[in-house]
Amino acid sequence: MIEQLKKALTTGVGLALKTWTEVEAAGKDIIKKAQLSEKDAGQLLKNLRKSYEEAQKKMETQVHRLVQDVLKKADIATSDDVKSLKREIQGLRKALKAAQAPKGAKPGKAAASKVRSKAKPSS
Repeated sequence: MIEQLKKALTTGVGLALKTWTEVEAAGKDIIKKAQLSEKDAGQLLKNLRKSYEEAQKKMETQVHRLVQDVLKKADIATSDDVKSLKREIQGLRKALKAAQAPKGAKPGKAAASKVRSKAKPSS
């Protein structure tokens, strides 16, 4: 009977939807009704805590997948998508600046006179 109650308390969604306080209270109730020894009671609570945390992680993973699926189907950009686009834009800006910069071309008259005036010391 106790094993069945433990299994019932530690099943996936039911456990994940409860707070730890609720699970712990139910576990203590089982301990009291079954008159478990202190060692067995401690082990039961330890097992409940482990099962509870595992169920919470599984639920969190499932919710995360569900949200990602909904965002994908709704064609909504995620923060990772936006960050990726920002990096791509920065790369394109650098490439555009590099393409617009004169490569080996002779500078115009204004640019040449500036270069000459900087080269000659002023008196």
